[in-house]
Amino acid sequence: MRSTSAELHTLTGAYAVNALADTERTAFETHLDRCGSCAAEVAELTATASRLGTAVDSPPPPHLRARVLKAAAETRQLPPRTARVPRIRRLREAGGLLVAACLVAAVVVTAQGLGSTKDSDTLAQISREYSQFTDFLSTPDVKLVSAAGPDGATGTAVVSASRDELLFLSRDLPEPPADRVYQLWFLDAGDPRPAGLLPATGSAPMMASGVSGAQKVAVTVEPQGGSATPTNPPMMVISLV
Repeated sequence: MRSTSAELHTLTGAYAVNALADTERTAFETHLDRCGSCAAEVAELTATASRLGTAVDSPPPPHLRARVLKAAAETRQLPPRTARVPRIRRLREAGGLLVAACLVAAVVVTAQGLGSTKDSDTLAQISREYSQFTDFLSTPDVKLVSAAGPDGATGTAVVSASRDELLFLSRDLPEPPADRVYQLWFLDAGDPRPAGLLPATGSAPMMASGVSGAQKVAVTVEPQGGSATPTNPPMMVISLV
């Protein structure tokens, strides 16, 4: 199969999980030598996939099994679709599954931050938030872009133009000073637009709306509570176009 340049950009996830045929792998590796954004994306996904095996299991809330079984009993079971799925679409879906794996890793980090409390309400909240992310990832037009930050930190943005939303994930961000927070910004032709404050853990996923028109997303260090305009230069900038 001959892949176009546009298609090659969608194969980062499939490459990271070794899901490409030999000819596709050769073509993608040639592309990888010339494309910095794809190289950063592959590095991020490969590192995340390798860390999933070290995740620590957290026991689910006692009532979760009963809720799942009840929902399954009440949900209409539809017959499977048998239409042939083009290979390029299957590869994109493999990449989407790896993005979902990144989210699982991020949620695990958040759960581990709870310590030994095993607070069922907090775990239930994480479950609800993760459900929101899986719904977002099922949007057909989502795309994933990544960039490197200081001291080995990385940032990943999963963007959906149709939903006008962005999911931001980070790894290895240094902890900000006690009186500072990380703030996300949308950058376009006008002034930077505030997109929200990153969670206190730094590595937890964050949803932001209003991405329409933005060409880049940036992260700055701001005073507690955030700022109306950036007060510091960005420590990380991710191109969305």
